[in-house]
Amino acid sequence: MGILIVEVCESNPAASLPLEVLEDEFAGISVIRSSCLSECELCAQQPYVMVNGDIIAAGSLDSLMGQIRSKIEAELAEWA
Repeated sequence: MGILIVEVCESNPAASLPLEVLEDEFAGISVIRSSCLSECELCAQQPYVMVNGDIIAAGSLDSLMGQIRSKIEAELAEWA
């Protein structure tokens, strides 16, 4: 099993999500909060995070959290 990295820009609305709960829910997850992920245009438009370098974006924070969980579950299933 590897490690999944969930990165969030502190300037993005997604930074208000309790992303650290993912570290408790799933083994092998690390959440990193950064001052900038160099996706400024996207950051200004909608909530997003990066999961192992893949951008996950959504129109709402609730939708984003669901998409993050789905991405993590898919990645972990590949490792099983």
